[in-house]
Amino acid sequence: MEKKRFAVIVNPVAGGGRTARLFPRLKEVVENTNHRFDFYFTEAPYHAARITDKIHREYDAVVAFGGDGTANEVVNGLAGTTTPFGVIPEGSGNDFARTIHVSRNIQKAVDLLVKYDYRLMDLGTIDDRVFLNGVGIGFDGFVNYRSKNVKFLKGSLSYLYAVFSSLAVWKSIPVQIEIDGKNIGRSLIYLLAIGNGWSVGGGLKLTPNASIHDSLFDICHVRDIPVWKVMLNFAKLKSGTLEQIREVTITRGSKIRVNSEISLPIHFDGEVYPPNTREVNITIVPQSAFVIGNWQA
Repeated sequence: MEKKRFAVIVNPVAGGGRTARLFPRLKEVVENTNHRFDFYFTEAPYHAARITDKIHREYDAVVAFGGDGTANEVVNGLAGTTTPFGVIPEGSGNDFARTIHVSRNIQKAVDLLVKYDYRLMDLGTIDDRVFLNGVGIGFDGFVNYRSKNVKFLKGSLSYLYAVFSSLAVWKSIPVQIEIDGKNIGRSLIYLLAIGNGWSVGGGLKLTPNASIHDSLFDICHVRDIPVWKVMLNFAKLKSGTLEQIREVTITRGSKIRVNSEISLPIHFDGEVYPPNTREVNITIVPQSAFVIGNWQA
């Protein structure tokens, strides 16, 4: 096999610092391959994007060692290029890694990288930022913000804690939604999830049939719904059967515009979108990035 050159962008604080603790294991694994791996450590937000933009031409692929946020920054640094990217997942949610079937086991993740089996995938844009996996508006964005402040739990447990602690305080918000130029109308929404991939919050399924290869978003629209009904049907988030609930609609589209008279809590790939935002435009960018994944899974 031809010797490949991989740049690994390491976020040392991802997963509550697990990437830093597991870095010696990663070095041990890659040293047993016949390929070159160079490591670059991030020091601040958006640093991964800047590093990637600067060095990607020197490598056969750029790899994010961290969570969804690190992967998001690497892809923003690769936007408009043909350099493939990969992930060694070690963050809180690892939702994009689930979408492309990459194991959290470092040995298995590296074995997949060196197979170098990449395919084109869709990306999304939210105004001037690129995203990989999805956007959440309303309850989903609010929960994501609160989960960042949960220090005593890690991974998907911190997200689940944020979900249940948010139920008591979250109220539906008034929004105007437009999908592919069609006005859906103004109404109260509990949440709006725009999925390029299928997983959110560490494996929950708001858009269970979303695909990164079909040039469309899956859009989960949850209208105003009582808290007791959310709790009663929470298991449907795990099973991917949320659409059985009367207040839930899942549709598809390539361009979504959302605006409101109040600030919208929003996340993209688990990253907090700027506060006080009252309008966003979200667009699919078909077949616009090369990603190394486990396509036989």
